[in-house]
Amino acid sequence: MTALRRLATLLLLPVALGLPGCGISEPRAFRHPDFTPLNIRRPAVLLQVSLDQAALLGEGERSPRERSSIPEAFEIALLEGLNAEGILPVDVTLSARRSTPAGRAPFEGIDRRQALDRGRALDADVVVIVGAVLSRLDLVFCREGRRPFIARTTLWTLGAEILRVADRARLLVEPPGPTLQLGDVEPDCERGGIGRRLSVQELLDAAVHRILSLLLRR
Repeated sequence: MTALRRLATLLLLPVALGLPGCGISEPRAFRHPDFTPLNIRRPAVLLQVSLDQAALLGEGERSPRERSSIPEAFEIALLEGLNAEGILPVDVTLSARRSTPAGRAPFEGIDRRQALDRGRALDADVVVIVGAVLSRLDLVFCREGRRPFIARTTLWTLGAEILRVADRARLLVEPPGPTLQLGDVEPDCERGGIGRRLSVQELLDAAVHRILSLLLRR
């Protein structure tokens, strides 16, 4: 397939960041009317980080072995962010998975009942669930401009939930959407190409910051 035909094909597909129809099936966004970040005092945290093979083998500043340590780096950054807000989790469970591009659902495979049972056993007040999928795929940028282009993009797809342990009620659901997908490409739409590409660490920091902003917003 020529580059021109490839671009034309991609322009017809919902592959741009945050567009609906990308094959992601998640709970709908929800925020309990009584929920505030003050509800988060003694959370049990469940973090699931999924890496697809393309992301592990993609080009970048780190070796494949270093990229495989991304789940632990995400966990450290998330805990540091919570601690900075005075939130000290009673427990953190990290699940690192391999995924395929067809299964880029942050909450896929998470057992909420088991997480709540563990939270109750640890006397946690809430369970905070964070799902993060790192993938690498071709995306179309500047599609509304005169110079759309395709770029291989490393992409975080994120999701978060907060469940109250006492009655197992959902307090907050933030499914994947425009605000919870972050890529490493900063496009230059005037030139029709990549303006800058974020480093692995810059992209990870941005993903963790986005999650924390949604969990702790007043």
